[in-house]
Amino acid sequence: MGRSSLGRGLDALLSRPVTEAKRSSIQTLEIDRIVQAGYQPRSVFEPEALAELAQSIRDKGVLQPLLVRPKGDSFEIVAGERRWRAAGLAGLRELPVIIRDLSDREALEIAIVENLQREDLGPLEEARAYQALLDQGLNQEAVAQAVGKGRSTVANALRLLQLPGTALRALEAGEISAGHARAVLAQPEADRGWALDQIVSRKLSVREAEALRRETAATRPIKVNPARPWRQVELNLSRSVGTKVRIQGQEQGRIELNFASREELDRLVALLAQEQGE
Repeated sequence: MGRSSLGRGLDALLSRPVTEAKRSSIQTLEIDRIVQAGYQPRSVFEPEALAELAQSIRDKGVLQPLLVRPKGDSFEIVAGERRWRAAGLAGLRELPVIIRDLSDREALEIAIVENLQREDLGPLEEARAYQALLDQGLNQEAVAQAVGKGRSTVANALRLLQLPGTALRALEAGEISAGHARAVLAQPEADRGWALDQIVSRKLSVREAEALRRETAATRPIKVNPARPWRQVELNLSRSVGTKVRIQGQEQGRIELNFASREELDRLVALLAQEQGE
């Protein structure tokens, strides 16, 4: 299946003249005969959105048929799992479908394209979907052609899978964005956990996350500009000393440095002594 067909997604399949067997036409299947696909790229289905779609289906029916393929005595969903779930909530017993004989790779490509066209995939779902195509034997260029994306888009998405486990969980939970995640990946591997902690604890913007640099004691000290907001000053100090910094007060107050071990405390004490010329 070439790029032009996949690039048009389901619209191309539904508008194609029926030159194949009856399996290319719209049919009706009992909902109990339709099953989920193990390769479904989308893993998150918002309950509220499903409930709204279910109400729409009660009112107007299923306006677009599902695309399915034979799977033993059942039929596996290639595209339309959200409609299938909502139809079940709406109490439907039958659904309109188009039945196609598709290979695993073709089915996966179509499922990804449909979700990308509807902007339904999260960044990790998208990355895992591309990886699934790579596992089918495609290279990055072929994946990009199959889903109608630029190769750099595919490569950048796949890089997210290199995140440490804590960052992967934060991205999946929505605690950080894909832009934050790429900023974490831009750090040296040893500093990625530190960068994630800075982003989450300080609620940094993507631009602020991209500016994060864990500096060493040899790095020149940063002069505090009183005109800067405290958050920026804290960020600059954090870069300089390599740990979380908190400033309390305005004209008077205190500066707090966080440490997680005796070794880190010793490092901070030595750093401060060095800065004072001792």
